[in-house]
Amino acid sequence: MAGPIFFCSLLGIVIALIQSPGRFAHLDLCEQSAPLYGRELARAKALVPCIVATLATAAYCVAAEAAGLRDLATTFVAAFAAVIPVTLTALSATIRTGTWQLLYVAMACAVSAIAFALVVVAGSVPAELGFAALVSFFALRQYGEALARYDPV
Repeated sequence: MAGPIFFCSLLGIVIALIQSPGRFAHLDLCEQSAPLYGRELARAKALVPCIVATLATAAYCVAAEAAGLRDLATTFVAAFAAVIPVTLTALSATIRTGTWQLLYVAMACAVSAIAFALVVVAGSVPAELGFAALVSFFALRQYGEALARYDPV
């Protein structure tokens, strides 16, 4: 269980950090000119990293199935439930620099570790799903509030 959760969570963090402002100037101009508010922009910007992280999790599980993994459904659900809140937490690091950016990456890693502990140590996939839903909600909401704060309108 450690492989899919930690590896796919790391991919989610990397994909989220790739969306940092300033990397693609033409996309930054499009985002600034779009009639979206901070919360709407947060949902739009969160969609791509979450899709990529989900596809990476599915690809990992398909490869693990080919290698002989027995409990594919539980592995996919547990990894998926960890990857989405990790990716959403890491998105908040994209609009910060220095120590604050490292703090958000560390929080994303902590979310992954807690999800792993809930599945493996506590043995409860429903507890991990609840934790993932709660963290995902607050991470996306906080990211939207941060983008609304920087909104030029």
